[in-house]
Amino acid sequence: MKKLCIVLFGLALACQMAFAGGGGEQAAGNVSKKKDKYVVGFSQVGSESEWRIAMSNEMQEEYAAHPRFTLIFSDAQQKQENQIAAMRNFIQQKVDAIVLCPVVATGWDAILSEAKDADIPVLLVNRTANTVGNDIEKYTTCFIGPDNIYAGELAAEALMNALAGEQGSVNIVELQGTVGASSAVDRGTGIHNVLDKQNKINIRYSQTGDYTRSLGKQVMESILKSAQAEGITIRGLLAHSDNMALGASQAIAEAGLKPGVDIKIVGVDGVRGAFEAMAEGLYTASVENPLGFGKKTIEVITDILDNNTYPAEWWVKLKNDLYTEANAAAALPQRKY
Repeated sequence: MKKLCIVLFGLALACQMAFAGGGGEQAAGNVSKKKDKYVVGFSQVGSESEWRIAMSNEMQEEYAAHPRFTLIFSDAQQKQENQIAAMRNFIQQKVDAIVLCPVVATGWDAILSEAKDADIPVLLVNRTANTVGNDIEKYTTCFIGPDNIYAGELAAEALMNALAGEQGSVNIVELQGTVGASSAVDRGTGIHNVLDKQNKINIRYSQTGDYTRSLGKQVMESILKSAQAEGITIRGLLAHSDNMALGASQAIAEAGLKPGVDIKIVGVDGVRGAFEAMAEGLYTASVENPLGFGKKTIEVITDILDNNTYPAEWWVKLKNDLYTEANAAAALPQRKY
C-alpha cells in the first residue's frame, strides 16, 4: 500500500508539472514582444498628390523623431505589385510591424497570409482592403483612417448648397479616384447616397482622373468639349480629390469660364492649393482628409508590441471637416500641405 501511495503521488506530481508546463507555454504566447527599438515597414501608394506627399512626409518625420522607432519607407508608384514586393521584403527582414496604404482594395490575401504566418502585425492606413473570404480583420490589426463615405456625402451636400439657387435641372461632372481604390469606391458611394435622393442635380459625366492633377485637367478638357458639342451646360464639379479638381479648374479657366463661379467646384483632401483657390473665390468647398497617421500608428504599434493590447475597435476613425469659401482664408495660415 505504501509503495502504491508513492507511485500515485509521483503520478500526481508529474501531471501537475505537465499542466504547469502547458500553462507556461500558453502564457508565453501572450507575453509582449517589447524591445528597446522597433523597425516598421511602410508601403505607401505613391506621390500622386500634395496630400499623399504630406502624408509620407509626416510619417517619416514622426518616426524619425521617435527614439524607439525606425521606419523603412517604400513608395509603390501606384502599383500593387510594388507594394506586395515591398511587404515580402519587410517580412524577410523580420520587421516588427507593417503599415500598408493599399493602392487598390483587392488582391492582398496571399501577402497578408504571409505576414500573419510570420506573426507580424499589419496596420491598414488611409485606404482599406478586402479579402476573398471577407475577413480582412483576421489578417490586419486595424484600419486607421477617415470615413470616406461620409466625406463623399459632405462633398455632395456642399455642392447642393452651392447650387441651391439654380433653376431647373443642373448638370455636373464627377471626377473619380483610382479605379478599385477603397477611397474612390467609398467617396463615390457617399456622393450617390446624397444625390440619388433628389432629382435636381444630375451627374452628366463621370470619369476617373486617377487622383492626379494632370489627368484631372485632361479629362475635364475632354468633358467640356463634349458638353459644348452636345449643347450641355455644366454648372458643378465633384472631385474625389482636390488634386484632380485643381487640374480640372485649369481646364475650366482655359475654356474661358471662371472656376468656382461658372462651375462650382468641390473636392476632397483639404490641400493648400484648394484653400488658396477658395480664398480667391475660385473654388467652392473642400472636405479635409485628415493626417495624423504617424502618431496614431506609433501609438497602436507600441500598445501591441509592448503590452499585447489591440485597439478596442478594428476601425480607428479619423475625423473629416468641411471647409468653404467662408472659412478658408482664416484657416489657410495653419495649413501644413
